[in-house]
Amino acid sequence: MSKWNKFAVSVRSFVPEDAAKVSALFRTVYGDCYVYPDVYLPSMICRNNEQQQWYSVVACVEGQIVGHAVLWMHKDCPDSAELALNIVHPSARGMGIATTLGAYLRDYARECGLRTLTIKQVSSHAQSQRLAQTLGFQTTGLLLDYVASPFGNEWRESVVLGCLPLQPSPLPALPWPLSCRDWLDPIEQSFGTHSLMDFTAAPSPMAVASHEHRIEVTLTDLHPDNVDEVAHMPKKRLIYLRMRLDQHTPAAMQQLRRAGFAYAGFMPGPAQGWYGLMQRGYKAHKLELCCPTARKLYQGSLKQHAEILMGAR
Repeated sequence: MSKWNKFAVSVRSFVPEDAAKVSALFRTVYGDCYVYPDVYLPSMICRNNEQQQWYSVVACVEGQIVGHAVLWMHKDCPDSAELALNIVHPSARGMGIATTLGAYLRDYARECGLRTLTIKQVSSHAQSQRLAQTLGFQTTGLLLDYVASPFGNEWRESVVLGCLPLQPSPLPALPWPLSCRDWLDPIEQSFGTHSLMDFTAAPSPMAVASHEHRIEVTLTDLHPDNVDEVAHMPKKRLIYLRMRLDQHTPAAMQQLRRAGFAYAGFMPGPAQGWYGLMQRGYKAHKLELCCPTARKLYQGSLKQHAEILMGAR
C-alpha cells in the first residue's frame, strides 16, 4: 500500500519551477535509461513547454510532485497529439495516478479541439497497455524493435500504437486483401470508414529520416517508381514506412510485402487523413501483448519474417 493513500491527489499544469523535480522523478524511476534525453535536462523540459511542443501536467500529493505526463504536439500532424511521458513515483503507485493524469490530458485535448490522441505502449510494460485500454484507446499499430529499452534490457522494445478519436476520424474504405481483415476489422469498427475521399497532390512525394538504429520513410506519392525505390532500400536495416492512404495504397503495400515488408497498422496523418504503416528488418522474438489486435499484427509480422528466412535459403 502506498504511504500516500490517505491523501488526495491533485493535477495541475506544469510551471518552470517544477522542472528539476520532474527530471529527478524520471531518474528515480528509470535511472539513466529513459528513451527521451530531454527529461534529464530541466532547461529542455521548460523549453519544450514554452514552445508549446509539450503541454505538461504534474500530479501532487501533499505538495510533492509524484507524477507527470504530457501532450506531445507534432508539427506534421497539428490536429493530433501524443499522450506521453506518463510517470509515477514508486511510493505513489497503486493510487490510479497514471490514469488520472491520462484522463486529465485526454479531456484537455478534447477541449482544445484535437481530432485524435495517440499513445505508445511499451510491449514489455503491461501497465502501459492496461492504461491505454482504461482510457479508451484502440490499438492501430505495432512497431517492432522501436526503441532501446527504458528498463535497461538488452533487447529493443517494441511499441503498441494506440489511438483515441476525439472527433469523427474515419479511415478511407479501401480494397484491402483478406489477409488483413483479422486485425483491420476492429480498427474500422472503432473509427468507421468513408468513401468520399479527396486525393490531392502532396507537396513532397517522399521524406527520409534516421533515428538511432532505424530509418523512417514517409511516402505520400505512391507512384510505382517511388514504391520500387523503397522496396530496394537496404534489407538489413530496420525500416519503418508511413504511406498516406489513397486508392493506390493497397496495391503499393502488396508490392512492398513481396519485397519483405510486413503490415504494421495505421496512424493518424495530417489534414484529417491516415497513414498506413509497414516495416522490415525487425527481429522475431516473443512479446507480451494484451490487445487482440496487437497480437494479430504480431502474428502477421512473424509469418512474414519466416517467409523471408525461407526465401533466403
